[in-house]
Amino acid sequence: MLKYSLRRLRKNFRPNTETTLKHRRINTKIEEKSTNIINLVGYIILLMATLDYSFLLISSQLSDPTLAYNTAGKLVENVWGFLLGLSFIFYRRDGDIVKSKESWLLKTISWLVLLLGISYFSIAPVIVGNGFRLYRNTQAQAIAQLDLQKTQVEQYTQQLQSASTEQLGSLLQKYSSEQTTAQIPAGSTEKIKSDLLAQVEQQQLLAQEEITTKFGQQKQELLKTTLKWFIGAIASGTCFILIWRYTKWARTRTNNQ
Repeated sequence: MLKYSLRRLRKNFRPNTETTLKHRRINTKIEEKSTNIINLVGYIILLMATLDYSFLLISSQLSDPTLAYNTAGKLVENVWGFLLGLSFIFYRRDGDIVKSKESWLLKTISWLVLLLGISYFSIAPVIVGNGFRLYRNTQAQAIAQLDLQKTQVEQYTQQLQSASTEQLGSLLQKYSSEQTTAQIPAGSTEKIKSDLLAQVEQQQLLAQEEITTKFGQQKQELLKTTLKWFIGAIASGTCFILIWRYTKWARTRTNNQ
């Protein structure tokens, strides 16, 4: 009885080699299927990102600085599709077998990654150049608005100073319909003119401050956006170059086969 119990204990504590190997084979197959899913999703993401970029470039008018600037910004902000797709495609485990057809595809994609890196480095000066052009355009528009307003005020001032008593009524009505003012001052003709001139000058100063403030906000927003997209383009280009460097195995694998 004691001998039987000892034999049974030895059997229970003896490692089951066949069972262990069976579980390892199952786990290996599961890992292989999981890797295939990751690679498949990577190809799909890369395809969808390529389609998005193609339609974006086809529909954009790169001769327009505003559209070229926004297009470059979208290319930078949507770079995640390429990065995720490439990460999933080139994810391989130790012992994975890459078939000959896929090996050629990986080699082609690896060289295209280098082209992507160079393209994103080329986007950086485009962003800076068009950002500067947009700044100059915004500045020119602000100056034009200030000049136009100044011209209108000068014309109205000249008309008001040379207006007779009969003409003053029509000028008052015109001023009241075009501007939002307080009560029209009553009194002598000269006093009405001087009070109106004071109101015109006050409103001119307020309008100038509004235009200047708006231009300052646009300049600040343009500077922040340009800086963000510029850094994003440089970072993306660097990342693509590193991916190309780290996927040297995909380019040399085909040659060795």
